[in-house]
This record gives sequence, C-alpha cells and structure tokens, in this order.
Amino acid sequence: MNKKKTIIILGAFCILLFGLVPLATANDYVTYGDVQASFNAMLNGGNTLIFNAEFDIEREILPAVLDGRFDGRIVPWYNGMTYRYEDAHGIYGAIYVTEEVLQFAQFILYYYFGVIFTYDNINEGCMEYLSWFTTTATLNGEPLEMKYTPIKNGNGVDVNDDPILWWFNVGTLFKPGELEPGQYHLVTYYWMNPLGIFPYPIPNFITPPDDIWFTIE
Repeated sequence: MNKKKTIIILGAFCILLFGLVPLATANDYVTYGDVQASFNAMLNGGNTLIFNAEFDIEREILPAVLDGRFDGRIVPWYNGMTYRYEDAHGIYGAIYVTEEVLQFAQFILYYYFGVIFTYDNINEGCMEYLSWFTTTATLNGEPLEMKYTPIKNGNGVDVNDDPILWWFNVGTLFKPGELEPGQYHLVTYYWMNPLGIFPYPIPNFITPPDDIWFTIE
C-alpha cells in the first residue's frame, strides 16, 4: 500500500487553501459578499494541503487560482499574519472526497477497526464519508459558530490528480468591522467519527489542532 495515501485517509482531511496572494489595494476592500462567494466557491483552485506522517504540510499548487486578491481569508494554519480591519473575513477549510479516498477508507476501517464500509453507489459512499468529519474553533478562547456549506459536486482534482467528487466548506464569516483591531488567538480542532463507531466524535489523530495568532489592523 502507498504509505502516503494511507496517511491521507487516516488524516481524512484534505483542506482547500485559496491562493495566498497580496492583499487588495487600499480602495478595493473585501465585502461580505466577496467572502460569502469565496466560502461557497466550487473547489477548483488554490492550494491543497495534506498532512504526511511527520505532520509536515505539503503544498501543491493547482491550476486555477482566485482573482489575485486575498478575499478576506484568514488561513487557520498560517501563524503571524496581518489582515485589514476594513475587510470582511472568513475562517474556513474544505473537506473533499475522491473515489480513491473511498477505497482506502474501506481498507483502513477494516484493517484497523474490523468494520466493513460498503455502499450501493459512489455518490452514496461519498455522502457517508463526508458525514464523518466536523470542525470546531475558538477565537480568543470563545467558541466560534461554524457554518457548513451544502455538500457540492467537485470539478477539480486533488494532489494525486484524482477527480474530486464531492466536498463542503466549514468555517465562520465576519462582516467588515466585526473583528476589532488587535491580536487574536485562533485554535481549530478537527474531529471524526467514521460510521459512528465511537460514542461521540474523537480528535482526528492525524490532523492535530491548528494553533495560531493573527493581527487585525
């Protein structure tokens, strides 16, 4: 078995990072509509992040990148960044699934837990798989209310050139001025409960929490 792909399945969290590019110019502020559009965008560009066995982050640049602006994205694993007070902001990541991911998920569940994961068709399998994962976050110690997009049909490929079948984004959005100038401590937690085999979601042990500081000015 390909060790790298096994780790991807254990991590079970393929995270979309939209293109990290210079901030908009001073008279080109990011609106709440911009952030909503970015949060709901099709998974078809930017950088995909995956975790390897040593918890290092590997980055692969996909062909399509957003329109040259940061689009208000506060990246949950980029420490020490500074963002503009006048912009709307969004803190979010995406979870996606490919056919190959489903096949490895079947193997991992049986090999490690003795659980058989079957489905009548590929779409049914994708919906079940995506239902296993949740994300929570705190900002300066206070829980954030996380929003989930509907599960959407993908139109891109992952870092292994496998077609992304379905995906959803999870995170929270802020209108301009909702985040006051100052320093913020953001901790993001990743949870999973494959096929409901645990009494409650457990920490995703391959994807550790992201713990960062960022500044609004």
